[in-house]
Parts: sequence; C-alpha cells; structure tokens
Amino acid sequence: MSKLVMRCLCWLGAIAVFVQFMFFLNSGPKDNPYMKIYSSQDDAGFVGCEFSGDTEGGLAYRLKFTPGECRLVEYSGSNLIRFAVEYPGMEVADFSGEVKKSLVFFYLEYVSQSKFDENRVLEGKVPSSVVDGVESYDVGGFVERKFKGGDGVFVYVSSEINTFRASRLYRPGLWVSYQYSKLNDDVRKMDDFALKVLGKAVE
Repeated sequence: MSKLVMRCLCWLGAIAVFVQFMFFLNSGPKDNPYMKIYSSQDDAGFVGCEFSGDTEGGLAYRLKFTPGECRLVEYSGSNLIRFAVEYPGMEVADFSGEVKKSLVFFYLEYVSQSKFDENRVLEGKVPSSVVDGVESYDVGGFVERKFKGGDGVFVYVSSEINTFRASRLYRPGLWVSYQYSKLNDDVRKMDDFALKVLGKAVE
C-alpha cells in the first residue's frame, strides 16, 4: 500500500474520531429552552430559575432552586409546570425518573380567578362524615375530602388507586395539585408539607 493511501487513511481516521467526539459533546443533555437561570451575580434580585413560554399574558414561573434542581423540572412552554420532591426531606428529584413511594409530585398552573371555581365538583353535595374538620364526600364511588389548610385555603383531596391527589390555590391565580402515596394518609400533615415546599420553592 502506497504512503499516499496510508496518509489518506490516517487523515480519514482522525476526522472520524473528531466527528464522533463532537457528536458526543452535542448529544449530551441540554438545558430546557424555556428556562433561564439567575445567580447572585445577576442584577435580578432573585436566585433560581425562571420558566416562561406560551402562558397567557406572558406569565412566568420562578423557582428558588439550584441550577441542578432547576434541570429536574418538567416544563414544555405551556401553562403547566411540574417537579417532584422527596418526602419528608424536600430534596428535588427527577420528575421523569423512577416513581418512588417517597416522592411527592407537584403540578403548578395559572388560572383565571374570575372563571375558576375550585368547589365545582362538590357543589350542592352534603358530606357523608366530618372528622377533625375534614369533610368526606361520596362522588361517583370515590371519596373526596375537603378541609382548610394551614393558610386558611380550602384543600380538595381525591382518592385514587395507589395515591392521593390534593388540589388547592396557593396564591391568587396559582392552582397547585400534588400527588403522593396512600401510605401517607394524614391529609393535613401532607398539606402542611406541601405548603413548606411551595414556600421554599416558589418566588
């Protein structure tokens, strides 16, 4: 084989290695295109991440997370943002990762206060029981609970197969749902936990 052919093969091999290396660099995980991270060096008066997309009125979600925690948040530019935390430690977890019994999944959504009625499912219904301020209702063969959270806001809890799903307003215009294992059956305790998470996370 001539020296010219050998030299060409060497160059082709080097080019192939370079192309593979660049592909490896570019194929790694990328930041969410709807996310912007703010540090203490930014002149924003806020440290954490902001998610904004096609929400009505240009509303954005601001979370007081570290950059690593921000990258675990699920957001696609819509009106819904999602994240998961460990219970009871409150560490942010991968929302799309393995579902564990210790995880609490949060769903945040902006709603119109003038058009939104959080009590619509229970409208006109009479509770089947009231225990320690927690009202229980029979709705379509499932038990729905209603009670006032520690912040005075009504909380609605639906019983699903293996989980409870609670819903509430956290602040005017921000509707929050959170889902957790039925092993944690103290609905008031779990709402207190949710309020701590939201107070720590939401700007």
